[in-house]
Amino acid sequence: MSPNTAEEWLAVANQRLADAISIYKHQSNSIGSVYMAGYAIECSLKALLQKRGIPYPKSGQEGHNLKGLWKQSGFQLADIHDPKGAQTFFFAQWSTDLRYETELPDLGLKVAELIEGSKKLQGLLQTEIRRSKPRPPK
Repeated sequence: MSPNTAEEWLAVANQRLADAISIYKHQSNSIGSVYMAGYAIECSLKALLQKRGIPYPKSGQEGHNLKGLWKQSGFQLADIHDPKGAQTFFFAQWSTDLRYETELPDLGLKVAELIEGSKKLQGLLQTEIRRSKPRPPK
């Protein structure tokens, strides 16, 4: 069953980030940790959209489009200070297709850097969620 409130989306986001960290701790080069980290960002974005009363895709490919969800939230990629690209990776490269990969594409980034990038995005999004005033859905 899909989450229905911002709090439920946030709980799932926090669990997916914990999953990503756990996978990384046990298998430091696992693409599975990056895959889960992307889902953590997706769920945080949906929590923010839910809190702001902004409709968002609940299924299909667009429901996993992090760049689209980011823009829907009112952000631009330029809002991210990310000289190494460990955060923007999630908007430019991450997709559900990573579940079929055995290794990351050669981007000059390590799994640890991507996990840190995900944590930073989670922090930014969770701050925005706390600051946002709840609005009823349209």
